[in-house]
Amino acid sequence: MIRSMTGFGSAVHETEAVRAGVSARSLNHRYLDVTVHVPRRLQPLEVEIKDAVGRVVRRGRVEISLQAALPEGPVEEVVPSRPLVASLVRSLRDMQNEFGIEGGMSVSDLVRFPGALERTESRAALAPETRETLLGLVGQALEGLDAMRVAEGQRLREELERALDAVEAGADGIEQRAEETREPRQAALLEKAQALAGELGLEDSRLYQEVVRSVERHDVAEEIQRLRSHVAMSRELLAAEGAPSGKRLDFLAQELMREANTIGSKVADATQVQAVVGLKAEIERLREQVQNVE
Repeated sequence: MIRSMTGFGSAVHETEAVRAGVSARSLNHRYLDVTVHVPRRLQPLEVEIKDAVGRVVRRGRVEISLQAALPEGPVEEVVPSRPLVASLVRSLRDMQNEFGIEGGMSVSDLVRFPGALERTESRAALAPETRETLLGLVGQALEGLDAMRVAEGQRLREELERALDAVEAGADGIEQRAEETREPRQAALLEKAQALAGELGLEDSRLYQEVVRSVERHDVAEEIQRLRSHVAMSRELLAAEGAPSGKRLDFLAQELMREANTIGSKVADATQVQAVVGLKAEIERLREQVQNVE
């Protein structure tokens, strides 16, 4: 079963004790990249939330947002920035001594300096039942995210199957055209070579060997066979259960394009050239879809 890397899930919990909401969204990414947005008081949950994401998602950019209103809210306190205040006192006394300034310092003078006083929140520990509720809510959101990724993965699989069918059909058409034109090309080349050989006095046996080599250089049988092999491996990955297959599918799509480019460099027939262009378009469509697979 393949999964898409794009999805969304959410969950809400509302009781007298706790009101909270979680949203989980994921996008394409080469690796697993998790970002967690929580209030300052809930930052101790960040590691556990990331672990929960890692158990559900293997690859993709995942963003988790948790908002909660808890009854035992944090208490704000105002405290002095001791290093800054100490530095201010020393600087002001040095100025008095150096320039002979009279007068004393007062607290009101110091607090006028930005940053002399700081606002802090005392973080009360979360109750075990509150922690369990919030992490359970994250789990529900991730379940919704995974369900959407599975549904999108099914749609992706159907699109990829159609693309593989088109690639296979394109390879069949190129192969058939190559077989149809092989003997005529060889005969036409031999005729031209014989005319030239008559002028240059070359031996017929050697001439025939060179013609065969020239025809073989334009043979695409090996490339067609490798195309079919890559298509078969891609189908196996689409049908397999277990680890994510997006990276391997992307590699196979690159190999398919490599074989198509090699075929394009060999064919000279206008019909085959057109077929190769169509084949490349189907492979490129396949590569675009593969970018969404986990």
